[in-house]
Amino acid sequence: MINQVVILVGGLGTRLANLAKKTPKPLLKINNIPFLDYLIKYYTNYGFKKIVLLTKYKHYIFHKKYHNKIINFSKIKCIQEKTFLGTSGSLKKVINKLDKKFIFCNGDTFFNINLFAFFKQLKHNHIGILACSEIQSQDKRYTYFNVNNKKLISSGVYLFNKKKIKKYLIDKGSLENDVLHKLPKNQFKKISFKKKFIDIGTPGDYQKAKKFLLNINKKKCAFLDRDGVINYDYGYVHKKENFVFKKNVIKAIKLLNRKNYHVIVISNQSGIGRGYYKEKDVIHLHGWINKKLNFYGANIDKFYYSPYFAYSKNKKYRIRSVLRKPNIGLFQKAFNEFNIIKKGSFFIGDKETDRITAKNFKIKHFNVDNDTDLYNFIEKKLNL
Repeated sequence: MINQVVILVGGLGTRLANLAKKTPKPLLKINNIPFLDYLIKYYTNYGFKKIVLLTKYKHYIFHKKYHNKIINFSKIKCIQEKTFLGTSGSLKKVINKLDKKFIFCNGDTFFNINLFAFFKQLKHNHIGILACSEIQSQDKRYTYFNVNNKKLISSGVYLFNKKKIKKYLIDKGSLENDVLHKLPKNQFKKISFKKKFIDIGTPGDYQKAKKFLLNINKKKCAFLDRDGVINYDYGYVHKKENFVFKKNVIKAIKLLNRKNYHVIVISNQSGIGRGYYKEKDVIHLHGWINKKLNFYGANIDKFYYSPYFAYSKNKKYRIRSVLRKPNIGLFQKAFNEFNIIKKGSFFIGDKETDRITAKNFKIKHFNVDNDTDLYNFIEKKLNL
């Protein structure tokens, strides 16, 4: 698992002229939110536990706002550079403090790719990999590569093997201009994505970023029941030893990720209220499920569950809750937290309660059974 991302935020932002005179470029607000906050949310959604900000220009602003803060379960650390060293020099200066594998990226660029699919491209003999766009609008400030008759444009998002990249770094200079061409071609790969990235390096792109980021996480949602849809329902499943993925479920979730759907689990877990297992058992199981999915390049955005049971011995689980299906409280929580397009979203379940819940929330419902191949089902039903 990759747990660390290193973000360069120390640049002067000279191309932005007066826009970045008082405020460092990564902290310029887009739709009233600092650009860096979009990046932090993006990376923390992928489960990164450690974020390192390499600061220089107006470093004290970053330190006050982020240093040693915990955001979405990720701890942020600011490291100040004394002089401008370039991307290679900046990385070399901190390399000994970093994890064995880490993401390295610019604080003024957003490339909304599936990071788990990106991680899978790093092989044991690789020094690193670089995420590139094959459809980005051309600009002289970008770095280009010709790969298999395609012109790829660097997004500046790297995944490095610390031990292998360390010996190639120089004290002062650019990764892309001074280091990459020295790396053995079979040990450094450019990974192509059919997506555009946005950077805020010029006034024009800064303005474009407003629309880009407003819609970046606005997606349809695939809501999935858990037991009976994702895994075989053996009754109050709460241990990984009893959790068995149903046919082609991982492949189906990966397809939904690739087609730009939020994937969210909505599940009644009355076994907690009944005293069959503890809430922490469910949390640990959900973490394990996503770890398995992540290994194959798939991801569930969030698990929502209702622990309530009317006759629970524990008072806090006995209340009559709007979160328990067929009530729509869990759906409403998801809509409040994620930027979901309701039209076109759907709920896949295996019980009548699920159908009623979907009807109450006014989204489409699909029913599956034990023999359903979820990948084929989704592919045909949604024409994906």
